[in-house]
Parts: sequence; C-alpha cells; structure tokens
Amino acid sequence: MQTRKRQETGAAAGKKARRSFKPKVSRLICPAARAARMPGVIQPMLATLVDDPFSNPEWIFETKWDGFRAMCFVQNGSARFVSRNQLDMTHQYPELVGVGKQVDAKEAILDGEIVALDRDGMPRFQLLQPRVGRKKKSDIEALLGKAKIVYFVFDLLYVDGYDLMSCSVVERKAALERILRPASFMKLSEHIVGEGEAFFAQIEKFHLEGMMAKRAASHYVQRRSSDWLKVKTVERSEVVVAGYTAPRGSRSHFGALVVGLYRDRELHYVAHVGGGFNQRTLAGMHKLMQQLRTKQSPFVDTPKTNEPVQWLKPKLVAEVKFSEWTADDHLRHPVFIGLREDKRPAQCRFELQRATEKLVGKGRRKS
Repeated sequence: MQTRKRQETGAAAGKKARRSFKPKVSRLICPAARAARMPGVIQPMLATLVDDPFSNPEWIFETKWDGFRAMCFVQNGSARFVSRNQLDMTHQYPELVGVGKQVDAKEAILDGEIVALDRDGMPRFQLLQPRVGRKKKSDIEALLGKAKIVYFVFDLLYVDGYDLMSCSVVERKAALERILRPASFMKLSEHIVGEGEAFFAQIEKFHLEGMMAKRAASHYVQRRSSDWLKVKTVERSEVVVAGYTAPRGSRSHFGALVVGLYRDRELHYVAHVGGGFNQRTLAGMHKLMQQLRTKQSPFVDTPKTNEPVQWLKPKLVAEVKFSEWTADDHLRHPVFIGLREDKRPAQCRFELQRATEKLVGKGRRKS
C-alpha cells in the first residue's frame, strides 16, 4: 500500500515538474531573457534615418552593410535564411550552408545581412543582383565563385529555449560573440562604443553605405524604432517601378524607369531613372517588366514623361542613389543600383530624415 502511494506521489510530482519545466539557465542568458519556444516568424527591427553622425557613450556604432537583410533560423546545425518580407532565401546562397554548424547552440535566431564582397573585400550590392529571382539550382550553381558571399551577423534574438529580445543590444551581442565561431562565409559585425563621428569618417573613407547607431540599452522590437538610427554616406532609396519610357537615340530596350513612393496608400511619382544601366541590365529589366504591363497608370496623379510610357503593375522594387530631394519631393540625379526582392512595394514609403539632435539630445552630442 505504501509502495503504491509512493508511486502515485512520484507520478504526480513528475507531472508537476513537466508542467513547470524551464530550460536550464546558462551563462549566455541576460537577466531579462525569457523562457520560450523558438518563434517561427520574426519581423526585423528597423532603424530611423537621421541627418548627422554623432558621438555618445550610451550608444554603439557599427557598419551599415550593403546587402540583403536576413533572419537566420538555426536548428540542429541547419540554417534557414528568411528575408524581411518573409521570403525563404536559403536556396539562393548555397555558400552559407555551413552557417548552422558554426553556431554553438541547438536552436538560435540570428539577425544579419547577406553581403557580396568584391576581390578587394569590399561590399558591392550589384554583385548580389544575379541571384535575384533565381530559383533553379543549376542557375544558382553557375553563379558560384562570381562573388564572395558572407553573412555578417549583428544580433542574437533567441538561443536554446530563451527569447533574448528584452535584453539590451550589448548583452545580446555579447551572447552572440560567445556562441559564434566565425568562418570565411560568416562574420561577426563588430561595433565600437561612443565614438560615432570618428567611426563615420572611416565609413566615408572606404565608401561604404553608412553607419548604424544603436542605443546600448535598447531592446529588440519588431518594428521601426528611434533606438536604432542610420546615417548614410550617400542618399539612397528603395522605390516602386511603375513604368518605363521608350528608348531615345542609340539606347535599347527602354529609356528610363518611372518610379514612385507610397504615402497614405497612394503611389506618388518621384523620378525618371535612366542612369546606372548597361546593356545586360537593360535587357534583363526589360524582359522582367513585360509580364507587368498595364494600360492604367498606378500613380495617384499621372506624371508627365519625357518619352512615350508603358505603365506597369507596381510589383518591382528598385534601389537608387541620388544627389538630393527637391522641394516638390522628387529625386535629383537618380541612378539605378539594383532590384530588391526582400522588400514589398507597399513598404516603399517616403522616409523623412529626422534631426539627429532631436533624437539623441543636444547635450550628449560632441561638438
């Protein structure tokens, strides 16, 4: 009788223990880490655009990589890459198949950027363009060796039973550094503390895209936040391709892209983009646009074009660089950089550049 009672008591205790089970706390976990199952979807934290670099001991600074933002879900040595608009990118980058084995964890979620480096080791967004839209394994294998593909990791959101998003960014990065074994195809995105202006000077010297500034105590939120700021060395924008004009003179395929941005769910014209193309990209873009032809202008106000225009369904997103915004919200001297498949057209909105001083605080900036 006593034996049976002990068995029942033991079974009840075991059941209670199973209900209250939590992953074992390890030295990697910050005090604010929360026991949780690994999420299947993460919306990336986005930065606010500001006008000037700054220095502040309460902020960290790192390179703004010129590539495709990618969440990496690691499970038992296997890595899956997902874009910011939830497209699976894994098959497009076979060079990154070993990433999961370089992470000292059974389960983890990393945040980073897939970047193509040229022969000098410099990021070149254009080198990623041949991968855009590729689905056939043979097509992707033919591109191997054309550029060095590297995953630059800058954040750790989840590891072995713990959600780290309520930890500070410096705690998350410290945990990331402990579990990451860097390789030729995966690098830790380094940061410095406080000295943003000196860091930005180096970014400009090497002609990189820009700098990220992150409040050292900031948590990870799945939206745009003023706790993460971005400062660009060159004006750039992601725009919606809504039409193309007829070619002029010796130009083939098309003259310029007619592009816009959304405001209040309406598409507004911002530029003709004719620069930045060569014969290969002109032909490739023209072929891609044929399936999107339409008779109706997608703009809320149909713009005047410098040549006859073919309107398109607003499905393609391009990245352009330009010299400045005009008073009437148009881009001056825009140049085509490449297509982006990691961003939906509806996400291409007018992005107001905020004054650094208002977000950081006048008293904490260096003069």
